[in-house]
Amino acid sequence: MTWGPLLLLLGGLCLQQARAGSHSLRYFYSSLSGPLPGVPQFSSVGYVDDIPISGYTSESHRVEPLAPWMERISAEDAHYWEDSTEISRGAEQVYKVNVRIAMERLNQTEGLHMFQRMYGCELRDDGSIGGFDQFAFDGHDFLSFDKDRLTFTAAMDAARITQDRWDSEMIIAQRDKEYLEGECIEYLKKYLKLGEERLRRVAPQAAVTRRKTSDHTFLTGYAYGFYPRDIEVKWVRNGVEIPWESRDILPNPDGTYQVRTTVEVQEGDDEKTYRYEVYHSSLPDTVTVMYEEKSPPMGVIIGGVIGALVGVGMLAAVIWVVYSKKKKSGKSAYTAANRDPRPGVGGSHQHLLKGKNIL
Repeated sequence: MTWGPLLLLLGGLCLQQARAGSHSLRYFYSSLSGPLPGVPQFSSVGYVDDIPISGYTSESHRVEPLAPWMERISAEDAHYWEDSTEISRGAEQVYKVNVRIAMERLNQTEGLHMFQRMYGCELRDDGSIGGFDQFAFDGHDFLSFDKDRLTFTAAMDAARITQDRWDSEMIIAQRDKEYLEGECIEYLKKYLKLGEERLRRVAPQAAVTRRKTSDHTFLTGYAYGFYPRDIEVKWVRNGVEIPWESRDILPNPDGTYQVRTTVEVQEGDDEKTYRYEVYHSSLPDTVTVMYEEKSPPMGVIIGGVIGALVGVGMLAAVIWVVYSKKKKSGKSAYTAANRDPRPGVGGSHQHLLKGKNIL
């Protein structure tokens, strides 16, 4: 099984980012209504921050470690992979049903469609925690869970049936909250410890370059080589923040990230009055950079090209899966209604959320 196209597909539909300076554990489910060459009909992938750590597909029929350091978890929990596999097989059947239910509610009888779920938790620098559980259909928000209010919110009319039913059974929301604030955080801490070498924070380097045209001057600020992904950058002129051209945060080949932002220098302004400010969780304070007449490091240029290609590939994968139209043959059956299909939730940790998984 080649995981590259699948990770691009799942990564392209992230519904929520962790806050700057925090760590997150997220799981993504994707279920297609029919076959698509090269893409499993059902898949689940677990992430710590933005690093894939485990995955299951309808082709492999087992949960596999995707990060080398995850292989060490067997030493602490001998049944971890077996339990996770059993639960994911149940989830596969559940989400085959869910995608069909969503299609019926939306009167979508033909074509290829996709139902997704993303849930997880985050641990912030100040020790506070967060949790989320969200569902999507064909790339659009479908339903979300508010763990503080213990309520579900439908994002479209087709989800109101599910919202009403799940809200009427308070035990569903309570157990979801217990998992997000308890077991999910415990596993996140365990994974962070196992992968602490790979997940360590790396401070960004920063530089500013200049580009002149016949009648305009532009300054571009770079922040590069940082990890984790979340970062804050801004342009300031004479102490006042100014608008700038936004660019996506792109991956580098070594697992770090980079971002660049551009502003136009106003006529008559001294370029030295423009300051590029960078803040990252690895830094004790904000880093400020001004333009200097020197070329940016080659790593910025090479990393930008590769990162842009990855970003284009991610977008293409999502568009292809969401909007490609194919006829589905065969029917799926639900066989595990009372099993909580969360990778890493097995054995004594397993929640029995009665009816929770079926829409």
